[in-house]
Amino acid sequence: MAALAVASTAAQAQSNPRSIQRLHNSDDPLLALTGPIARVSGDAAAGSPPPSKDPRDFEGVWWISRYEYLLGPEPGVPPPLKDEYMRILERRVRAKNRGTPEADASTDCRPHGMPRLMESPYPIRIVQTPGQVTLLHEVAHNIRRLYIDQKHPTNLKPSYLGHSVAHWEGDTLVVDTKGLNDKTFIDDEGSSHSAQIHVVERIRKINNGKELEDQLTITDPVTLTAPYSFKRIYKWRSDVKPAEYICEENNRNAPENGVTVAK
Repeated sequence: MAALAVASTAAQAQSNPRSIQRLHNSDDPLLALTGPIARVSGDAAAGSPPPSKDPRDFEGVWWISRYEYLLGPEPGVPPPLKDEYMRILERRVRAKNRGTPEADASTDCRPHGMPRLMESPYPIRIVQTPGQVTLLHEVAHNIRRLYIDQKHPTNLKPSYLGHSVAHWEGDTLVVDTKGLNDKTFIDDEGSSHSAQIHVVERIRKINNGKELEDQLTITDPVTLTAPYSFKRIYKWRSDVKPAEYICEENNRNAPENGVTVAK
């Protein structure tokens, strides 16, 4: 699917150079960003079971409403990367537009990392049990475990999805994720992060429970000049059942599974 999107972006950039946003608003066509932003999920089908009225009940299937390759503070704006890491992002964007994108963890069917996983254009099933909230992602069967009212271990071993603890502040679930390795990108365009990245999320229901809002704040003293934040919205989709996703067989790369068409 990513390959199709990249090819489409390159073609659009050649046929209509002004139709594609470029990194730093550059005149360089090789700095074209993948886009435009695709609509992923609309509302649940008419007659679908409604969400729980309990603001702390996130159980069920949620699907991101739109998808962005670049996860900066604003659409089309890169993270506040330090100069050396901005040059790395520029190199990766140029490689992508030449048709030779750099491989990353997801290319090898490894977990996507954080915060990138929360941007995936595939459904998420949330399961709540005593002391834990579990996010079952359709994409590559990634799983996040959020441990309620617990502390991080003193000696975290770095991993792809890190270690997440959470607590409630009113009707908002505050999630703190640390212990991430440096083998993934912040986003699909290739923004770098280090093993010191720290992700804090504030998740709450909005729009009468029909949407889930996730405000993410990213801190990384190695790659970023300053922390930054962005929000993502997920639609309540009780009419959707997450499907099998076998990355090793590339069984989710067919055109009918493209991100622009909602189930």
